[in-house]
Amino acid sequence: MEIPSRIQLTGKQFFVLTGIVGARAVIGLEDPFRGTLAEEMPVEVAKIEQELQEKGLIDTADNEPVLVQELLEYIEVCSRTLLTIHMRVSGSDEGQKECFIYYSSSLVVKADIESGPDGARAYVLEALGTPSEAWLKIIRHLQLEDRKNRDTAPLAMPKGWFQQWMSAEQGEQEPRKYLLAQGYPESVVSALADCVSDPERYATFTAYYCPDLNCRIQGIELLRVKHSNWLIRNEGEQDQIW
Repeated sequence: MEIPSRIQLTGKQFFVLTGIVGARAVIGLEDPFRGTLAEEMPVEVAKIEQELQEKGLIDTADNEPVLVQELLEYIEVCSRTLLTIHMRVSGSDEGQKECFIYYSSSLVVKADIESGPDGARAYVLEALGTPSEAWLKIIRHLQLEDRKNRDTAPLAMPKGWFQQWMSAEQGEQEPRKYLLAQGYPESVVSALADCVSDPERYATFTAYYCPDLNCRIQGIELLRVKHSNWLIRNEGEQDQIW
């Protein structure tokens, strides 16, 4: 059976596949068996292996599940990567899209997060090519465009305030008042406030570097509107805004 270039998996199927290759943990993969009793797990796993066999994704002829070659490459990259990128992107004309991108030295695999028929979390795996090819696709996905640079120093507010502002957890006027009180130019603060209230595109971009079980995490946020791009990054106890 020919394997499609985009492989759709339920959370349970993805979880079982990573278990077959011996993964300790995969960033972005939630445990779909949470709450299942230990004695029930063998039956549950057998059901999922049967589903995967019917889809032509594994072979259990010798009583040990074996992944087909292309899927094996995808799952091994997801399971053994040192670098994972998590992206959420939303725009004024579309809903939010979310994905995890798993890097190896020769192959990059993207897992789009979708909602399955039962409303549960589903994963669509797709190869993005080499790391250099993948990076170009990521930049295109963010849809950054040339904008006039602002000739100002970065703005700063307490850590976490910007995301709260974007999600309307902060009152509309509170961050604006704070920035003005810090002495930032009213024209710059007003331009930022307008961007927050009506963005063309907003993306969060988080990188997880995990050489062992202790991950180093670095995140940025990107905000695009008609006349400018804004970049937000946590620095210590502050959100720095360029």
